[in-house]
Amino acid sequence: SGNVGLQSSTLTTRAISHGQVRVDNYSAWLTKEIGAASYLGIGMGCLLGGIAYVVSGFSLAFGLTVMIAQFISILTAGCTGTFAPLLFTFIFQRDSGKWGGPLETAVQDIVGSFAMVVISYRLLSWFGPFDVSPNDLCGAENME
Repeated sequence: SGNVGLQSSTLTTRAISHGQVRVDNYSAWLTKEIGAASYLGIGMGCLLGGIAYVVSGFSLAFGLTVMIAQFISILTAGCTGTFAPLLFTFIFQRDSGKWGGPLETAVQDIVGSFAMVVISYRLLSWFGPFDVSPNDLCGAENME
């Protein structure tokens, strides 16, 4: 997903510098980039989710987790990669090439990791495996 964010950021920064994106037409650009990120997210999510499903021994929960988390991660990358240069150029009047990268990377990492953990927890609690006790702390109770 990092490459999606980087590409979105690069294209948006270039479009701003060449005058193709301005304050009066940025929403059309944002919509187009989010659409592209959505298609990429769906495609890569389905591909990687399918691979995860097969490799995990046909675990539906694991395949869905990877698919949904990948979609969310790529969509987030596309949104932040496009939005960061717009925000820093038009709102804060700063160099989007300098400031966009750190914001984009931080948001992608946080949202991607959070999505994977939350989705994993929810899907595994719905679809199993059910032989794990809800009180299991993965050995943390022995760390005294």
